[in-house]
Amino acid sequence: MIKNFDRFTTRLFEILPGALTWIILTSPLWLTFKLPLFMAGFILFLDLYWLYKAMHIAFFSFIGFRKMRQAEATNWLGELEKNNLKTESYGQEYHWQDLHHLLIIPTFKEPVEILEQNLDAIAKQNYDRSKIIVLVCWEEKEGEAVLGMKEKILQKKFGSSFHKLFFTVHPVNYPGHHPGPGSNRTYALQQVLPELEKMGLDPRQIILTTLDADFVIHPNFLPGLTYKYLITSKAHKRTFTGVFWYYNNFWQAPLPNRLVASGVSFWQLAEMTGSSKYFNFSSHSINLRSLIDMGYWVVDKVNDDGEFYWRAYYHFAGDYKVIPHYISIVGDTVQAENLRASLHEQYLQLKRWAYGVEHIPMIFKQYFKRRDISFWDKTDKVLFLLRSYLTWSTLAIMITFGGWFLQMISPTFASTAVGFNLPYLSSLILTFAVAGMLLLVFVHESLVPPRPAEWGLIKRIASYVQWALVPLIILTYGTFPAIESQTRLMLGKHMWFRVTKKVRTGE
Repeated sequence: MIKNFDRFTTRLFEILPGALTWIILTSPLWLTFKLPLFMAGFILFLDLYWLYKAMHIAFFSFIGFRKMRQAEATNWLGELEKNNLKTESYGQEYHWQDLHHLLIIPTFKEPVEILEQNLDAIAKQNYDRSKIIVLVCWEEKEGEAVLGMKEKILQKKFGSSFHKLFFTVHPVNYPGHHPGPGSNRTYALQQVLPELEKMGLDPRQIILTTLDADFVIHPNFLPGLTYKYLITSKAHKRTFTGVFWYYNNFWQAPLPNRLVASGVSFWQLAEMTGSSKYFNFSSHSINLRSLIDMGYWVVDKVNDDGEFYWRAYYHFAGDYKVIPHYISIVGDTVQAENLRASLHEQYLQLKRWAYGVEHIPMIFKQYFKRRDISFWDKTDKVLFLLRSYLTWSTLAIMITFGGWFLQMISPTFASTAVGFNLPYLSSLILTFAVAGMLLLVFVHESLVPPRPAEWGLIKRIASYVQWALVPLIILTYGTFPAIESQTRLMLGKHMWFRVTKKVRTGE
């Protein structure tokens, strides 16, 4: 009986986001007949909300950019030495020099050159390399011969660059594990923990950082992270994050993919700078003891980072936050062998990210069960999450086509003063929203690599006017992957993890 009820509630919560999305998307078709004035007001509200979000992203991206520049220019190692900082983790006090860093990198079919770039950035940290441990996590499915070749190359080049360089192989069809980075990292860490114990290291003195295979961290990343960790109250109940930029191969990738990369970067930066509800994404740093106590990462879902925040939030009974230290992490713009493949890979990546709705059943079930967490705090966060998924899947379509549908379905209302002026008011509001992009263009141009010297005049001009395509990119890549993911979950057509191809061409 209990199991049946659990399955019922799981399906109910799986259906919820998709059902709400389709109710909103179809609302102009059925709500206009009865309440056209309400529908017009709703569309204007969405226009104003879009304006607010655009200004919010522009303003806080600029503030975050300034903080990043300041953080990366600071001599954090000097600050650590000067201030002689200490921290307490689970009843034990640690001096900053007692702390070790474990960087864990799951990988599947990424070219070895990309992994070399990742490890090279770790080796160039402005930090004591005897305090750095690197764990590269292979997938058995890639093939023994290929893995052996890659491991030999990395071991030869970086074997002496760190205190220890570990390699593990995640078995195919490991019991209870869904293929993906979460299950790979979990398996790898469980294999390495006994080795860390033999090295005399306590998990309480280790800060673990997850990195995607293509990530390149700034030379100040580890000292900046260490300093932030040490000055943060209850650091063992916090995760720490840097600033994400997807610019490694920016000018080699197709124009639509470049716009997606910039848009995702700015959105993440604005959220971590201007919101107290920033959720973990892709890379995070956490006390290893805390990670072990909360049961590692989720191993049976597509997006492990989508659930990580909530596992930590419920594990620490609401006393949990994500703390930005504003040191950059630079990843790849999505790029495949050709334009068509690149566009396809971009869509599939965004669809996988949007499939984070798969975690809603766990989040909502725990919401109703946990009486030890502030009602207002957990309610605020859960509603924020749901609102984020719904705006992702509906907002661009509603503000683009909502007014048009309203006029088409109700010609009588279109002849009224409100109906006649609605398109003008919407257009005016959205024009102000686009103006916010000017600040983002300034930040973007301060960060991207130089344009290739061999580019001709037309290609260079196109790279500056590319921002005119932002509305189209938002309407397509910013909406359709989310609609598909939520609809698939609603219909019970569950997804499997798929690694986004990383191909470097045109360099």
